[in-house]
Amino acid sequence: MKINLVATGGTIGSRLIDGELVISDAATAQIATILGADKVFGEFKIHSSCVELNDLVTLRKTIEKAVDGADGVVVTHGTDTLAFSASYLAFAFSSTKTPIVMCAADQPLTDDDSNGYDVLKAAKSFIARKKSGVFVLYKNPGEVVRIHHGARLIPAHMHENFYFSLGGNVPFKDTGLMRGMDFDLSENKVLRISPYVGMDYSAYNLKGYKAVVHSTYHSGRIDTAAFDKFAEQHSDVPVFLLTGNKKYSPDIFPDNVVLCPTITQTALYIKILIGLKNNVKDLSAFVHKNACGEIV
Repeated sequence: MKINLVATGGTIGSRLIDGELVISDAATAQIATILGADKVFGEFKIHSSCVELNDLVTLRKTIEKAVDGADGVVVTHGTDTLAFSASYLAFAFSSTKTPIVMCAADQPLTDDDSNGYDVLKAAKSFIARKKSGVFVLYKNPGEVVRIHHGARLIPAHMHENFYFSLGGNVPFKDTGLMRGMDFDLSENKVLRISPYVGMDYSAYNLKGYKAVVHSTYHSGRIDTAAFDKFAEQHSDVPVFLLTGNKKYSPDIFPDNVVLCPTITQTALYIKILIGLKNNVKDLSAFVHKNACGEIV
């Protein structure tokens, strides 16, 4: 079985030096040994907290090289922006038959308590199952390694080393929606907004933005009066509202509001960026069509 490694850095690919995480070639070599990697693609190194849209493009192009001739590709990545990269790669490689497995760790591999060993060993076993798609493998504290659909991963909470995904373990499927798309994202034209108590919508200037991705509270509810006023003031910009399990009648919102109940905020954000890059005319219809199983 031929496994290629794309090592980007992150905690799993770093060493702790003088209290700071430093991306390490020694860590990359250790990962390659655990995996029995055939080739290592380590030219793209970055702490995931620094990832920008152009870095996602660089990562994709690196993986495109690594996929060639491989039975599977392991991508080591930091936890901070793991969900963003996973969603982007899930869309970009939705038609790729080679399994692409993203791995992350809570501590460097030199720490005896690191979950990285179990994650990497599980990745090797998973690739042997020959399931095509983009997946994230991670081990929450006190649990076994979980397999997450790349476009359903929910970003980890700031204060905990736990990862969960929308809908649990679900199959990765290619519907053809992303075939022929240009994934060279270069401009951030989508604004993400999360509600909070005392929210001041006047702080948001939508000049230059093509869309808004707006989440709700845990229940799927929101201050509809304040939200509607905001949406009406920017009637030329589509506002995509994530509503979870809450059922709303579309006619209670302004016409530019698009209800999106069954997708993560991260996946929706990335999907809209891709749609805008490709000048998709009906963005609402586009986001409501499944590309790879991102919609529950």
